[in-house]
Amino acid sequence: MADFPSVEFFETLRERMNANRERFRRIGTADVVLVVKIDFPDHVRCFEVVFDGYRCESARALPSLAAARPGAVIVEGPYAVWREMVENIQRNGQADLDHTLNTLSLMDTPLRISAANQLDTDLFYRYQQTLQEFFDGAGAIAAASVRGDGQAAAS
Repeated sequence: MADFPSVEFFETLRERMNANRERFRRIGTADVVLVVKIDFPDHVRCFEVVFDGYRCESARALPSLAAARPGAVIVEGPYAVWREMVENIQRNGQADLDHTLNTLSLMDTPLRISAANQLDTDLFYRYQQTLQEFFDGAGAIAAASVRGDGQAAAS
């Protein structure tokens, strides 16, 4: 079980991606550092996910956005939106059209895309199919729970 949001959740998605290389090979390579910024009413959680070629190289929690690698693309938004997206993926096996990263970031609402410059921002749009497939991996995570406080569940 991998609770959302947690390093374990993103590590599980990383493992799923790397175990399904042929699926991602058909989409094409992705060379991007993605930062998922989840805004809670009283705190923020950030996770960095590094994509290289047909693989997800790493996933880690960040103490702040300043700790992200240079050139990172940031996808940020309220926890409720992230939670709804993950729950939708878990219910349907993949995001429906109302819950894709593309739909949720149109017009920068409710999710926002940013980077240090426009060329880095463009990486999100260039690789969004790979990024969506990565998140759609949550549909196969057995009994993952989504927590309202953003903290890991007690073992």
